[in-house]
Amino acid sequence: MDDRDAGRSPDGGMEPGFERYLRPIFDNMFEGIQIIGFDWRYLYLNATAAKHGRRPREELVGRRMMDAYPGIEHTEVFRLIQRCMEERTANSMVNEFVYDDGSRAWFSLRMDPVPMGVLLLSIDITAEKSVESQLREAQKLEAIGRLAGGVAHDFNNLLTVISGYSGLLLEELSGDDRFRIPLEEIHEAGRRGSALTRQLLAFSRRQPVQPELVELDAVLREMDRLIRRLIGEDVDLSLHLNAPGLRVLCASSQVEQVVMNLVVNARDAMPTGGKLTVQSALVDLDEAFTRSHAEARPGPHVMLAVSDTGTGMDSATRARIFEPFFTTKPHGKGTGLGLPTVYGIVKQAGGTIFVYSEPGRGTTFKVYLPLAEGGAPVRARPAASFTASGAGEVVLVVEDDDAVRRFIGKVLEAAGYVVLEAGTAEKAVALARQNRQGPHVLLVDVVLPGSGGRELAEQVLKVHPHTRIVFMSGYTDEAIAHRGGLEPSAVLVEKPIIADALLTRIRQVLVPSVQ
Repeated sequence: MDDRDAGRSPDGGMEPGFERYLRPIFDNMFEGIQIIGFDWRYLYLNATAAKHGRRPREELVGRRMMDAYPGIEHTEVFRLIQRCMEERTANSMVNEFVYDDGSRAWFSLRMDPVPMGVLLLSIDITAEKSVESQLREAQKLEAIGRLAGGVAHDFNNLLTVISGYSGLLLEELSGDDRFRIPLEEIHEAGRRGSALTRQLLAFSRRQPVQPELVELDAVLREMDRLIRRLIGEDVDLSLHLNAPGLRVLCASSQVEQVVMNLVVNARDAMPTGGKLTVQSALVDLDEAFTRSHAEARPGPHVMLAVSDTGTGMDSATRARIFEPFFTTKPHGKGTGLGLPTVYGIVKQAGGTIFVYSEPGRGTTFKVYLPLAEGGAPVRARPAASFTASGAGEVVLVVEDDDAVRRFIGKVLEAAGYVVLEAGTAEKAVALARQNRQGPHVLLVDVVLPGSGGRELAEQVLKVHPHTRIVFMSGYTDEAIAHRGGLEPSAVLVEKPIIADALLTRIRQVLVPSVQ
């Protein structure tokens, strides 16, 4: 018998003994394992490899790779596997995989020669790539900030001369002097230029400030009347102050500047009116959260959330909103420095800012500022025995963002839950129907492509009435209630997902007596 037939069964798969003894071991491995024969047929896949490819292994075993994935013969992966077959040398690479629905994932791949062909090992590194991308974005903004800070400093010197001398000359001219009007224009231009350079300095974190202990709720209360005048009568404001006595270390003027910039942006996104929600809260960012959010730091933070029901943003726009001078507003309507200024102030205060937005569905900005030492007592986290007390209950996670869904799955599995994952409402309904007992909990994003989270929950409850429903959203609970999106009794976990908060919510719906 040829060595190339070693371990192969007549149907093109692996010998029954191999399956019987090694399959349970391989299926529990973190790495995806595939064995590809010299004829390019799949001889074996473990459960992890099937999960990586989102294909049942029964669909692949015995099929040629190029038949299962048309066009793969033109890729770098195929070329390296072919080299491994022919030269019998190991190879490795990092590969971006595009699924049928257009979503993407990153895998670290290693190809090793084995008697029957090639052993292909895969490790999902999508989460790591996401953090790497966040770090690159932060470094890019840091570089832009250094450039902007240097330019702003030089311009400030020039503008000092322009504004200073034009001001002196204006004091000397009479009211009817023919040079007075053009000189006033020069002086006003200098003033506007100085305002722009102040914003650039704020973005670059070079604006001189005197930090102080500031109670966010007190600032918001004082700004209530100003905000209402600013947004106009066609925008309905809802203010929810849930952080009484909690203080952050930041200049009060800068806190006001952050609030004003976010409110003005929200107003401009609702030209025909809408609803604006401003909310504060104490949030404890955990280690799991900070591992998946490059710029965040663990510990207690005071959150400021500003939500609108406006036009929203697509992903391309969201990726650039903190860049200086980038704006979607008509010419003359904005400088493109409002959000970069917010970004700079938040970073200078040691905080983090996140944005959630969907075209046509509105936007939420969440600012997390570290709770100042002695600012207020911090509520204790739930005990680990409580948050990690899953006992094999099935949780169906429905989230269209692959990286977020994987992160949630890892958190729940580590806590003792059985996780089913779906990226669409259609797949979620199919999984719910396949599971005879039904999932114990449906954890679903409020905003899903096609069908919304609430509609999906109704479909699942028709099949399994005893399933508990937990919604997820980048919008705050108050913002969703203000929009009329969910029932007041609905259970909500806010994004960005914090592991402790998620596990607490899941446990509370499973054991209602635990609060």
